[in-house]
Amino acid sequence: MDDAPAMSIVTACSQSATYVNASQYNQIDTLNYTVTNVVLTGNCLEVTIGSSGCNPENWDMDLFAIQSPLAVYPHIVHTKIKLTNNEACLAVFQKTVSFDLSTFQLPGNELQIDFEGWNTPIIYQY
Repeated sequence: MDDAPAMSIVTACSQSATYVNASQYNQIDTLNYTVTNVVLTGNCLEVTIGSSGCNPENWDMDLFAIQSPLAVYPHIVHTKIKLTNNEACLAVFQKTVSFDLSTFQLPGNELQIDFEGWNTPIIYQY
């Protein structure tokens, strides 16, 4: 009998990322924020955005993606944030959210993530 405590693996990412169809992806508005930083740590993509509002704790941020139709390796995934911010204040805040990219994994061991609003492609190895 093993007396070691049970270990559960907890992801450090705060939210999951989601694939959507091209029509849904194209309807996501990205004009209400500016991407100020993107950092990949393991399976987590930390994204910092800036936007006007009253309190960034009231914002909802979701990461959506579509696969590129090009047959290339590494696979290319196009991503963007959907920011829901219903506040009408003139102050500008920043908020960082980390997204679990493990749902994006395709055959092979890496993806190129093209993030709308960020000029540098992200290479995600898994």
